[in-house]
Amino acid sequence: TIQGTLEDALYQRFQRPIRVVGAGRTDAGVHSRGQAVHFDLYENETSTVVTTNSSDESKSGIVDSPPLLQSFMNRMLPPDIRVWNVQRAPMRTEELVNGRPSIHEWNVMRKCNAKLYSYRICTGDYMDPMTRHGRWQLDWGNEIDAAYLGQILKSFEGTHDFRCFAGALEQNERKTGKPMGTIRTVHRVELVQEERQPAGHYRIDIHLEGALYKMVRNMVGTSLDVCRGRLTKEDFEQLLNPTENMSRKSNKSKPAPPEGLSLEHVFYPNDDDF
Repeated sequence: TIQGTLEDALYQRFQRPIRVVGAGRTDAGVHSRGQAVHFDLYENETSTVVTTNSSDESKSGIVDSPPLLQSFMNRMLPPDIRVWNVQRAPMRTEELVNGRPSIHEWNVMRKCNAKLYSYRICTGDYMDPMTRHGRWQLDWGNEIDAAYLGQILKSFEGTHDFRCFAGALEQNERKTGKPMGTIRTVHRVELVQEERQPAGHYRIDIHLEGALYKMVRNMVGTSLDVCRGRLTKEDFEQLLNPTENMSRKSNKSKPAPPEGLSLEHVFYPNDDDF
């Protein structure tokens, strides 16, 4: 896993196990351009003594380690994984819990308030082969009306019960022993015709607060089925407004393949650096 590979690199640097926490998990085969992670270091591991020699004198000084750590990790990681924007996490905060003050360490998962996913498709006769690992070539792309697809995708905006778009919901509930909430808020969905690409290359941008397992891929796959006439608009609207007895099994559409999906950005309040 990406997490395991990052932890291996940190072990090489600090010679001890260091747990990496991500802002969220992605399905196998899904890409991530903008994943955010955090890990904890001891105070004496967050700065480095650097000695420089010149013809006249030798100088030593303490250098903040994040840039050096970023450079080290990128040398140790395989070429398809890179870290960037390594920096110290914000200070711990004091928050009220049940009316009492409680100290909280900054957490990359709990503090994020939105994510941006992009799904790339090709509806044309041919796809740029350089994008084959990050785009879904629709063999039936001529059946897709881009304007209608954009209209269907807009239906996801707002707060809905996404139980019919959530994969492995029952399995996760059995594993944790707790019911999982399926209400999610989608801020924006937009179908973009990508510039500098051959005709028929589109990107679906989905800006949301949080996603259930396979939710984004199911959103894309279901929308395309509506465009192809495999699912009626009325049945689609029913999936977005489900009754208590409905579930993922009520949705016969298959999820879009993982290779077309990428986590582009993780957003944090009052932090322009992320």
